[in-house]
Amino acid sequence: MDTQILAVEHLNKCFGQAEILHDVDFSVSRGDVYGLVGQNGAGKTTLLRLIAGLMKPTKGNILCYMEKDYIGYMPQSCRFDGAQTVASTIQFFSALRNADMQNGLRLCQKLELDTAKRVKHLSPGQQKKLQMVIAMTGDPDFYILDEPTAGLDPNASHEMNKLIQELHQQGKSILISSHILQDMDDICTNVAIMESGRLIYDRQLESSYIIETSIVPDKLFTQLAQKFSLSSNQERTLIHAKTDREGVAALIGALTANSVLVYEAVHSNVKDVVQEQLHMNN
Repeated sequence: MDTQILAVEHLNKCFGQAEILHDVDFSVSRGDVYGLVGQNGAGKTTLLRLIAGLMKPTKGNILCYMEKDYIGYMPQSCRFDGAQTVASTIQFFSALRNADMQNGLRLCQKLELDTAKRVKHLSPGQQKKLQMVIAMTGDPDFYILDEPTAGLDPNASHEMNKLIQELHQQGKSILISSHILQDMDDICTNVAIMESGRLIYDRQLESSYIIETSIVPDKLFTQLAQKFSLSSNQERTLIHAKTDREGVAALIGALTANSVLVYEAVHSNVKDVVQEQLHMNN
């Protein structure tokens, strides 16, 4: 079986003379949670809509290698028939996918979503929960989630992230877009950054630390860089080390042994990666 569940090849999308996406190229492996981040207008939602089949690309290819012929797609916003109940909405989409609606009803119970309630009476948080239930109908192999926690209160956001983590534990592949970078830290295995319609960063998330120090002599930095994966600012007072907890302890020990003061060592997160990459590209 192919290790990839999605391959996007040199994708371009234009609306008239405006180029929204330019030469976007990446892949998602089976079992990965691939986080897509970027500022508003970067092209994230357009990219997700193209992959979901709601639009056609101007150029390029989108290849999906799924066992089932549908995607668990949760758009950023979605309107169901307000006159229908939650149960009848689930019944409709279950029939489309030839799936057992009881699975959806059980998920509603887990999410404390009243199945007898009419859709028009649902709160924004309840609407999001219903969207997720519909996305999970038929147990897809691959999910596309566009801002799944946007507009949710902290408790509902926690519930949604927990549900996404459970999907990951089941081996599902997930492509997720979010501007809430803390969510990405908790659930993603990979992160990609979009800026002005281009993919400027695409990496597997690695354990790394940001270490604030007094000035590190160039000779010492060069020596340490032979043992550790290091980068730094020009002043050699802010070191980015790709290492685990044991490695950062050893690095700090080596710095202090050479009379370098260590003021702070913070585990790096998605926010740090995004800020670093946007700074490098501006």
